[in-house]
Amino acid sequence: MVGDLGRSLATGRPVWADLHSAIGNTLMLAFAASTLGFVLGCVLGGLAGTFRGSVLDRTAVGVAVAGVSVPHYWLGMVMVVIFSVQLNWLPAMGAGPGGSSDWGWDWDHVKHLVLPMVTLSVIPMGIVTRTVRGIVAEIMNQEFVVALRGKGLTRWGVFLHVVKNAAPNALAVMGLQLGYLMGGSILVETVFSWPGTGLLLNSAIFQRDLPVLQGTILVLAMFFVVLNLCVDLMQTALDPRIKRG
Repeated sequence: MVGDLGRSLATGRPVWADLHSAIGNTLMLAFAASTLGFVLGCVLGGLAGTFRGSVLDRTAVGVAVAGVSVPHYWLGMVMVVIFSVQLNWLPAMGAGPGGSSDWGWDWDHVKHLVLPMVTLSVIPMGIVTRTVRGIVAEIMNQEFVVALRGKGLTRWGVFLHVVKNAAPNALAVMGLQLGYLMGGSILVETVFSWPGTGLLLNSAIFQRDLPVLQGTILVLAMFFVVLNLCVDLMQTALDPRIKRG
């Protein structure tokens, strides 16, 4: 075992040469989308769990259900029609000006990230919202929260205790979502021609390029395993109760 993934049957280039930049682009897109989805999901889920049965709760749950139900590739095409074709606010394809795949931290490149990032963030946002709502609602009914209120702790102080208890489970869900986005963004990357592993896999499938397929899937699987290990370690650091002997 030397780590040689072979050469592409279509281009003759080493698989790792094509895979190296594609992984970086997909990781950046997945991290941005998961961060956006995690923040929105925690805010909506926290508010819904705190104010159960209210209009805010029903609205947040409705948004979460819609986010999980809507196909993200269809949403991507709708966003291209609205924001790229009709309004001409954001570019529809590529990762840079002129379809370039070379990333740079400037507005000309960042605006290419907006539409695929928002499209990919919808599903994790819905999942995190529903998860956090259930966790917060359960914690709010526990006896220690009643005791904290009885001792005169402020609403903010009670909220901090609730967040501390909900963080490990929310983190575990978000870690899984980041892994899913790394391997499941093939349709969204194809819609936006984002030069990541999803677009690379799509091209390899149509070209029957087995070395590229095998190498990409292997690397993504290894990333998913390492990510889950890191999430487990972070959970243990946040909540000593789940330490394993």
